[in-house]
Amino acid sequence: MNKRIPLGLGCLLLGLWIPLVGCGPSAPQDATDTATERPSELSDPLNSAIAGEPETHPSDPAAPPVEPQPKPKSPEPSDLVAAPDEMESGPGRPLPSPPDMSPNEDNANAETATADAAPEAATPEEELPQWEPDGPTAEEIARKAFQPPPDAKQLSATGRLWIDPKRQRVIIDGYVALKRGALEMFACPVGTKEHESIVAALARSREVHAALLAVDATPGTPVRFRPEFAPPTGQVIRVWVCWYDAQDEFHVVDAREWVQDLQTEKAMTAEWVFAGSGFWQDEETKQEHYMADSGDMICVSNFSSAMLDVAIPSSADADSLRFVPFESKIPDRDTPVRLFLLPVSNPSDAPPPSKPADRAELPTARDVPRAQ
Repeated sequence: MNKRIPLGLGCLLLGLWIPLVGCGPSAPQDATDTATERPSELSDPLNSAIAGEPETHPSDPAAPPVEPQPKPKSPEPSDLVAAPDEMESGPGRPLPSPPDMSPNEDNANAETATADAAPEAATPEEELPQWEPDGPTAEEIARKAFQPPPDAKQLSATGRLWIDPKRQRVIIDGYVALKRGALEMFACPVGTKEHESIVAALARSREVHAALLAVDATPGTPVRFRPEFAPPTGQVIRVWVCWYDAQDEFHVVDAREWVQDLQTEKAMTAEWVFAGSGFWQDEETKQEHYMADSGDMICVSNFSSAMLDVAIPSSADADSLRFVPFESKIPDRDTPVRLFLLPVSNPSDAPPPSKPADRAELPTARDVPRAQ
């Protein structure tokens, strides 16, 4: 027991003597508090140098007491423009504070300038100038060219479509849209595929389909490509084209005369059949749409959406098109024309030999009276 008391006093004196010799004078309480509040800055020599504080080591007896440093001021916007030699970045270099965006006279001027540079508000739609087509529309051209066909019943309130129930034929007005170029249709509804169709018709495909049914035409099936090619089927429909030339002379030809077969370099001989197209349903509205309304009214390339199609294989690939416009036989573009669609009788109910079907179907100038 007596030996343990001197040993304990010796350890206590040694613990008090080591700080006095190794650490030098004790730091003031304020500095100690500052060091406690900012341990990362005092423990990192690089950050201490950046903050403007002297680097200290516990083992350095000559180090002066650490004085609390005042908090640096936020730089003014003008201080952010550094000199060329100050533009160099280095590790640990503090980033400048963002410019002061508090409301003041300079910022107010900047906001005014931005507002002045902002685009003007959009003009309300009703104040925008309305586009108007140059010249008369296709329907106005046809109306000025032809009177309605005699003994015919008009089916379209907005187009130029009639049926002749007695002679079982469908009549459509239109105009020449194409004389040269790639060809996939002979006729399309106006506003759809005039860039690849000889005639633009002033009626919708669904309306022409209904008109053909009204004159007892029988639809078949569109072309099928899988699992193997199957040509379109349906009743044969003969198409006639009527127009007047610059000398006011009446002309009528089989529409196939305006289509050239590149394999024979002669007029197309393939017949058009009433394939009947089909319908597709909008998934959102559940509304059904007639597919041929998109342009496939009277086709020369096979389409599963065609209303009338050629009953032979005819590719729609741009590099494999079989037919082109027969340019030398087609009048000038925008020439008003009248189409006659006639279902061809089946062999079982053909007319007597004294009255050939083609001659019985042939329209005359009486069917295409000129407008007064």
